[in-house]
Amino acid sequence: MIRSIYLLLVYLSLVGLGCVAPFVFTLGYIWVDLFSPQSVAYIILSQIPCALIMGVAAFGSYITMDRRWPPRLTASCILMLMLAFWCTVTLLWAEVPDAAWAKWNWAFKTVLFSAFIPFVIRSRVQIEAFLLVYVFSLAGNLLPFGLKTMISGGGYGRDLGLVAGNSGLGEGGLLATAAVSMVPIALYAMNHSILLPKTQLTKLMLIGLSVVALFATIGTYERTGLVGILVLGVGYFIKSKRKILTACVGAVALLGLIYHTSSAWDQRMDTIKSYDQETSALTRLLVWQWTFNYSMSHPLGGGFENYRIDRIEYPDGAVVFGRAFHSLYFEMLGEQGWVGLTIYLSLIAVSALQLRRAKRYAKDIPELAWCADLADSLLLMLAILMICGAFIAVSYRGMNLYTFAVCTCLGEYVRRVQQAGRSTAPGLPWRGQAAGGIAALPAGGRRPGALSPSGRG
Repeated sequence: MIRSIYLLLVYLSLVGLGCVAPFVFTLGYIWVDLFSPQSVAYIILSQIPCALIMGVAAFGSYITMDRRWPPRLTASCILMLMLAFWCTVTLLWAEVPDAAWAKWNWAFKTVLFSAFIPFVIRSRVQIEAFLLVYVFSLAGNLLPFGLKTMISGGGYGRDLGLVAGNSGLGEGGLLATAAVSMVPIALYAMNHSILLPKTQLTKLMLIGLSVVALFATIGTYERTGLVGILVLGVGYFIKSKRKILTACVGAVALLGLIYHTSSAWDQRMDTIKSYDQETSALTRLLVWQWTFNYSMSHPLGGGFENYRIDRIEYPDGAVVFGRAFHSLYFEMLGEQGWVGLTIYLSLIAVSALQLRRAKRYAKDIPELAWCADLADSLLLMLAILMICGAFIAVSYRGMNLYTFAVCTCLGEYVRRVQQAGRSTAPGLPWRGQAAGGIAALPAGGRRPGALSPSGRG
């Protein structure tokens, strides 16, 4: 009861703040989608269309109150719209029409809202607020799982988080991926946040959140989580100037996490070496083989949920039907064909290029140090999501699509700063400065030193 009332107050607070600052409606939609308060509340929120209300409010407030400085239509946005269009078209020849429509109902909205986000999230404050809401929304499910893992050691298939069952963040592979992927953003906020208090307590809280997230990753006993931790470690090793020290600290931390869990974790990870004998890993390989063969005869895909028609035959002659894809790439290939897979891979490439371009411009400019570090953090986050995604079917999950969106937000912010730095015009109007974080520049200025001292925009 208390939980339900608290979540209702949070929801109403976001609605109230959105009436004053329209971009908060977008943050509210992200919170509802990632945290899913309607799933853990017992009254009121569980009875109303929380996401629909926030989504309509976000679009409506943008159109009526926030269109005076619209951003350009980016390649990422165009690709998102193409994906939304194509996944709708494939419904015409869906192998399993009823199930396809059911998945389209939420997947289409997630893609469309992701394309909309860069139109609203434009300034440094907005970008950081978006990232903090993203992290803390995931943390609501990860914290109880990680804390219980510290006490009990975790376990494969155990319901230790707020969401139970084998869907959403209740599914171990998705939970592990979400947990490890949020660590770079939490550590970025520790060093550069302008919204959180700059105190030692704040730093300790963010470090603690990262540690608990890693415990949650290990506690799922998912091999995908181990892959994510390795990617995280390699990313920080490459970035670090003290590589030997970083490697030693990382190794000690990983060994400590593993030691805290039971021997069942070691046994679970050992199955990686015997993938051709372990049932779960072998099933994935056979499903991927079936999907590839299917795509060769159905290059335009079979529509959402077409894995339900697959036929998997094991070496011992056993046959099973309807095994899930267990890979975002094969999910996209099977459902949307080569066209959909090409669009999705293009989204990944465009997002990475935007971040690299932003880092290249910002790295030597003190006022934009936060942009360079955020680009690094988002690149690492993107790598974790895309590599772990090779083993879980999360093509249309908000984690991935919202990451593409925020990559565009940062890339466009740095582009606007770059344009302002090269412009001989007296600067943007006040409303433009507030939206984009760019202040007026003197004629002929070469560097975006006209950013406000805080960079808040």
